[in-house]
Parts: sequence; structure tokens; C-alpha cells
Amino acid sequence: MCAQPLEVAVEAHVRFIEANLGNAGLYPGTQRLEKEVVRAIGGMLHHEGAGGSIVSGGTEANITALWIARNVTRRKKVVFPKSAHFSFHKACDILGLEPQMVGLDEKFTADLDEVKRVVDNDVCAIVGIAGTTELGAVDDIEGLGALLPDGAFLHVDAAFGGFVLPFLDHGPPKFDFAVPEVSIITIDPHKMGMSTIPAGALMLRDEGQMRTIRKDAPYLDTVGQAAALSGTRCSAAVASTYAAMRFLGEEGYVKLVKGCMDVTRYALEKGTGIGLEPVMDPVMNILCFYAPDVVRIQSEMEKQGWKVSVARNPESLRLVIMPYVTRDSVDGLFADLEEVLGGLDD
Repeated sequence: MCAQPLEVAVEAHVRFIEANLGNAGLYPGTQRLEKEVVRAIGGMLHHEGAGGSIVSGGTEANITALWIARNVTRRKKVVFPKSAHFSFHKACDILGLEPQMVGLDEKFTADLDEVKRVVDNDVCAIVGIAGTTELGAVDDIEGLGALLPDGAFLHVDAAFGGFVLPFLDHGPPKFDFAVPEVSIITIDPHKMGMSTIPAGALMLRDEGQMRTIRKDAPYLDTVGQAAALSGTRCSAAVASTYAAMRFLGEEGYVKLVKGCMDVTRYALEKGTGIGLEPVMDPVMNILCFYAPDVVRIQSEMEKQGWKVSVARNPESLRLVIMPYVTRDSVDGLFADLEEVLGGLDD
């Protein structure tokens, strides 16, 4: 799900390859770039005054988000759907939190009735997913916000969807700071943001809450460590993200996402044309099809030189249509897939 980065993003990354944002006193330029990137992402997510930091990716951002939620609320429970990324299980293990995992509804989004049943005054955060890893489904973030206990956080994991949903042409669902209850958002520039790895972002409505995880390190050129799990931080990813966002701008991202969605819809037509049933109408550039013996299909397709993944909930073939995927490559993939399907009974 990570993108082939833009050339300008790679060039910027290389220029800052030695800089450590964890000691920003030695590298003040990268700290200024980080503030510009955070401001730009905040504006994209309907809150130009948002605080935040560039981190290594969605896993670090999700762990840090729950770290902040725990420290602010002093509560122990986290509610998240079965579709949530595995990093939430890691976070609960590391932070000593109690996971309250809820099921999915018929749209493969968090079941609000189940959420309502499990929330209580010991919940530090409810998690909603804006673009699930397997299906690209978007939880009802406004609905989750309505169930939020007083003082609890609403954290949105938009690691993949964050650079897709704002640029869709068919009225995307509200998922960001436009929803008043949303406290923290995870978003990954190294996915559809077209930056280099490792570039994730942790965005907060209230920047002051980052102080709850601050640890002093007076031996550094800066007084203390800002809100980050990592000590050494990759300045190159900050510069790369800055370059990618400045190069593309809103118009560029709209064009990029439109291209991916056009190819996604084309792949949907090709799949149904050979008798496959989609799991759901794609919200973004992730497409899954029901198929018999998906693990065997995956293996046979790999022999043909194709990398297709398998979703587990529900079991299905999964395609992620990144910007480098073309209609020609889709034609080739489904031609080989049709042949593989025809040989399953052999």
C-alpha cells in the first residue's frame, strides 16, 4: 500500500538523509519544514490549527495516539472494530490497555449497536477507520462521535484513506476534524501522499495534549523531546513529504486519486466480466472479490508473476490500485486470473 514516491520527493529525501529531527536544535530547518507539513495536512483535514508530528508510519502514530489518550484520561479501555489495523493490538499490549473489539455491520464498518453496548466511563478512546486495510471501508465517524463518553478520545485511523478521501469526486463521508468529536488522526504520506518511507503523521485537534507524553532530554540541543515515540527521527521523510505536497497541491492529488479510481472501476468491470462478485462497491482504490480457494489462487497468480493479496474478513482476493497500476496491467492480470480460475478443478 506504499506508493512509488515522486522523483522530487526522493530528491528531497536524499538531501536531508543525515538530519535527525529528534535533535532539532542541530537541524532547525527540518523542524520548520515539519511545522509547514503539519499545517498543510491539518488544512487538508479541515483544521489548519491542528498540531502534530511526522512519525515513521501508521503503527507509530496509532500507538502514540492511544498513549496520549491514556495519559490524558487515565482510563484503560479502547474500543475498535475487527477491521482495525494490527497496530491497535500492539498498542494495547505495550500500554497496558484493555481492547474492546466490536464486530462489523453489513457494510463491513464498525457496528454502532455493538459499540454502544461496550462503551462505559472507563473508555479512553473509540477508534474509527477511514479506509480499512483489507476492504477500504470507512466507518461512520459521526456515528461513533455520538457514542463517545465524556472526556474520551475519538481517534481516526486514516493511514491509507487520509490522502484519498479528501480528493474523491463523489462526496466522501466525513471522517476528519470536520467531525467535532474527532480528537486525533493518523495519516500516512508514504502511501497515497506519494512521499518516501518512512513518513506517517500524527495529527491532534489540541496540540497541548502532546505534552502528556513529553520526556526531557537536556543533553540535546533542544530542551526536551517533543511528542514522539522515537528518539532519532527521520528528517528526510519530512522533507520528502513537504516536496510531494508542494509539487502536487490539491489539483495534483485530485488528478492522482481520480486516475486510481478510474482504474479501480475498470478493474471492477473486468472482475465481474469473468464472473467474480465484489465484496463491496469500492469506496476508494481497494477492490476485493469473492472467489473459491483464494489462497490457491494467490499461489497460482504468483507463479504467473502477479502479487495479489488475500483479505480474511471476509475471505476474498484483494487488489490495491496504486497510481502505477494501469488499465493495461489490469487487462493482463484478469486474463491470467481467468485462466487460473478455469484450472481450479484440475
